[in-house]
Amino acid sequence: MNFRDKTPIRRTNPSSQSNYTRYRDELRSDFNCRCGYCHTHDFFRSTYYEIDHFVPKTIIKTIAKSDYSNLVYSCRSCNNSKRNKWPSNNEAIHNDGKIGFIDPCNEEYSKQFLRNEDGSIIPITELGCWMFKNLNLGNPSHRITWKLDELKSIIEELYSLRDSYKDNVSLLNSICDLCSEYFRLENELKQL
Repeated sequence: MNFRDKTPIRRTNPSSQSNYTRYRDELRSDFNCRCGYCHTHDFFRSTYYEIDHFVPKTIIKTIAKSDYSNLVYSCRSCNNSKRNKWPSNNEAIHNDGKIGFIDPCNEEYSKQFLRNEDGSIIPITELGCWMFKNLNLGNPSHRITWKLDELKSIIEELYSLRDSYKDNVSLLNSICDLCSEYFRLENELKQL
């Protein structure tokens, strides 16, 4: 299945901030409450999400540290894994087609990965394999959080239908089964 359903789009007219940390709410909105790199939703761990400098602060020469177009809403796992990795050591060269990074707001980013039924991220290109390793996209928390988000959406949809299907025992049993799976995964995530 597709890695993500929607490519994030940074606004072209962000507020004017001298400190990049003040862009958190705008970035969160532009990235649809999801990490730009692993695409997991922040519903479960919103304080676990940070702001990444796509081109690392240690590399940038002409880009301001508060330049909105260089900021990514990122989970702590992806942000810490990426850190100061920038193979070209040149702010203008993001990758060479084999190693490096693609800005998650670029449509090409999604073409590097697929998503397994269990929520695991699967790299499908050479550059995707490099990013998978260097962003630690095999981290189990990405899989579990993605699956929790999927289950939550299904439960919410079923829950909204419950009154019209009060006498449908199989629907009620399905809701209970999904709730059990949700809580099992939520507990597994807490143990990581």
